[in-house]
Amino acid sequence: MWAYFKFELMQFFKNRKNIAIYALLLFVALFYAIRIAPAYDPIEKIDVDEIEARYLTRDAFIQEMSNRDLSTVHGSTLAGLSIFEMVNPHDLHRLEALKSGNLHKYAAATSEWYYVTNGFTYFNENFSYPAGYYKYGNEYSEDDGLYAYLESGKRYGEFAKADYELSINLFEQRTAWQTVERLMKGTLPITLIVCVLLLAVDIVTKDRLHPTLLKGFPIAAWKKLIIKGVVVLIGSFVLFVPLSAGFLIIGVQAGFGHFQIPVPIFTHDMWVFDVMSLGVFLAKCLQLLVLWFIMIIVVVLLCSIVLRNEMINLGVGLVVIFAEYFYFNRGVGFQWAIENYPTSYIHVGQIVSKMRNFYYSSVNMSTVLGMKLLAISIVVMLVITLSISLNKRFKLVR
Repeated sequence: MWAYFKFELMQFFKNRKNIAIYALLLFVALFYAIRIAPAYDPIEKIDVDEIEARYLTRDAFIQEMSNRDLSTVHGSTLAGLSIFEMVNPHDLHRLEALKSGNLHKYAAATSEWYYVTNGFTYFNENFSYPAGYYKYGNEYSEDDGLYAYLESGKRYGEFAKADYELSINLFEQRTAWQTVERLMKGTLPITLIVCVLLLAVDIVTKDRLHPTLLKGFPIAAWKKLIIKGVVVLIGSFVLFVPLSAGFLIIGVQAGFGHFQIPVPIFTHDMWVFDVMSLGVFLAKCLQLLVLWFIMIIVVVLLCSIVLRNEMINLGVGLVVIFAEYFYFNRGVGFQWAIENYPTSYIHVGQIVSKMRNFYYSSVNMSTVLGMKLLAISIVVMLVITLSISLNKRFKLVR
């Protein structure tokens, strides 16, 4: 059995397709670290000139109105004056903190600024969030702005209490570990899961190329399938090696950050965010991601012994990975129990941060439920696979 494991492992890492996948992932990681990460332009960034210009414009208006008889002023003007007088002190505190280099003070003032600004922006058609939320005709721009402001308010509030050194890169989420956080909430999980599918797609069907050689391993078919699955899982973990090259480059450029950085977590109370450390966030993401790796491997093993075609394996795997896109719609969680579909948990970082709960308007989606559903799916498919392989008429290679 050990000899067969070593044979499969050697064949896996000698496979030109697999080598190409690792090489391509390395290229993408390097390209991202060298070209894309430095150009990252967050919507919520620290722009001293913008803050100062906004403050001075509002202050000039406040000073002008102080010399006028307000009894003759239009009601909307008075409302604007009230808002400016409410928010301008926070902008002043932010400017003073930045100029003095007191980033803890800046974090505290900015946290309050987000909460105050959000309060009059979301409910007032005369004010709007930054233009970045309105790109590409986003019909949910107001909701996304609301979410981002509340999230930022919580994050800066935690930074204000931090007992570690703060930096602009930390605030703008540019450090290496925060980049991983952002990518986990984006396309990185699906990218890795697709790579696992590509690594696994021929793990069984390739045996047709050397059937005689395999007869030298007198091992039961079900044991061979288990070993093949373990080999692909090992190969899946190796995907993180080329990614680490990009991680190191980003760390050198913008700092590595650390695992105590706060990650805001959406709660069922729209106006309140919870928080977890970045280390806990990434650990939960990894748990969910590993289950997805195993899920895809088991799907491929099952398809390989039933349908025996690499292209069908690939097609079925892609359907599983992208199934959520067939039913995803903002707010649909009110109508459908989408939290009971294993495919609803493909966006790993958004599940852990509960951003997906916000998108779906779902109360019941959770990391724990997602792991349970994936684990049950894995066990069911594995039982079916092993049951078929235990049939006396079954042959792994035909």
